[in-house]
Amino acid sequence: MKSNLKRNTRIKLIALLSSIVLWMYVMAIVDPEDTKIFENIPVTITNAEELQDNDLIVYPETDLVADIYITGKLSDLQKISKDDIHIYGSINNPIEGKNYLYLKVNTTKQVSYEFKSDFIIVKLEKLVHQEKNINTEIIGQYKDDVDTVTLQQSVANISGPRVLTDQVDYINATVQVDTKDKNKATKRVKLIPVDTDGKEVKGVNLDIKTINAEVTFLEEKQVPINIQLKDEKADTKVYELTPEIVMIKGKKEVLEKINYINTQKIDSTDIGVSKEVDLIIPEGVAAEETTTIVKPKDEESLIQRLIYNNSEVELRNNTQEIKASDLNIPDSINVEVQLDSNNTKLSKSDIDLYIDLENGYDKNKEYLIKYKSDTSFKNVKIIPNTVGK
Repeated sequence: MKSNLKRNTRIKLIALLSSIVLWMYVMAIVDPEDTKIFENIPVTITNAEELQDNDLIVYPETDLVADIYITGKLSDLQKISKDDIHIYGSINNPIEGKNYLYLKVNTTKQVSYEFKSDFIIVKLEKLVHQEKNINTEIIGQYKDDVDTVTLQQSVANISGPRVLTDQVDYINATVQVDTKDKNKATKRVKLIPVDTDGKEVKGVNLDIKTINAEVTFLEEKQVPINIQLKDEKADTKVYELTPEIVMIKGKKEVLEKINYINTQKIDSTDIGVSKEVDLIIPEGVAAEETTTIVKPKDEESLIQRLIYNNSEVELRNNTQEIKASDLNIPDSINVEVQLDSNNTKLSKSDIDLYIDLENGYDKNKEYLIKYKSDTSFKNVKIIPNTVGK
C-alpha cells in the first residue's frame, strides 16, 4: 500500500514539473497575444490655450476620462500600467455649447489599442468678466450702533462661466460688529458673490477675496425728558418721571441740536395714579427708552379723574319715570378719586353714579349724586355733586 502511495507521489511530481516546463516554453517561445482593458484613464485637452484665447472653459467641470482596450503579446501587456497610458485629444473649431473631443493615445509599437468610444462630448461655456457692486451687511451685537461703513472699494471684478456670472446680483461684504471700544474700527471682510436671494453663487472667481471696511459708530448722549401737558397753564413740577433721562444715539451733528426729549401731550386729568406716555423721538435718532411713566410727586394727592355723561347716571327707584333733563343733569360730570395706593388703576366701570328718587320727585328740590364701588378710596369728589332745582 505504501509503495503505491509513493508511486502516485512520484507521478504527481513529474506532472507538475512537466506543466512548469510547458508554461515556460509557451511564454518563452510562443508568447501568445491577449487584450486588456484599462478604465478611467485621464484625458488631456491639447489645445487648452486655444480655448483660453477664445474665453472658453469646460463647464460643468468634470473629470475627462476614457476606457481603452490594449492588445499585444502577453509579456508586453504585463509591463503596462495605467500610468504608462497617455490619452489626449483636441477640440476642433471650439464653440460655446457641445463639442467633440476626439481621442488619441501614445503607445509602444509592440501593442495596438482600441477605445471604448473614439470621442468624448465636452460642453464649453463662455468665460465672462464682469464688474459688480459690493453691498455691506452689518451683523453682530452692536449692529444698531453703526453709523456708516466705508469700504476700501465699492466694486469688484468677477469671472466665470456665463451661466454662473449671470446669476450674480452683487457681491456681499458681511461686517460683523461684536465689539465697540472706540468711535471707529477697521474690519477685514470677506467678499462673496450672491444672487438676488442673497445666496452664494459658487464657481465664480473674484479678483480680490477680502477688503477693509471702516466702521463709524453713532454718537451717544444722555438728555432729560420734558413732560408736556395739554393744559399749558398746568404745573408740570408736581409730577415725576420714571425714567427722567434717556440715552439717545445718532449722528454727531444731529445730537448737538437736541437738549431734551419731549413726551406726547397728555391731559392732566387722565394721569391719575400713573400713566405711561410715549416719547417723541426726533427723526434720525434712536433711543433706548421710548416711553416714560408719569405720576404725581405727592402720594397724598394722587388723584385719578374720570368723566361721566348724564346717561351714565342711574336714576334709582324712578317710579315716576323722571328723565335726566328733568333733573338738569349736565352732559359732563367730573369724578376725582383720591386713591389708597399708587398701584391702583381705575376705569369708569369701577364706580357707579346714581340718584336715589325713593322719596319721589320734586322740581324745587336738589338731589345728591351718589356713588357705589367695590374699590376702596381715600376720598371721592363728584363735580357737580347735586342736580335739580
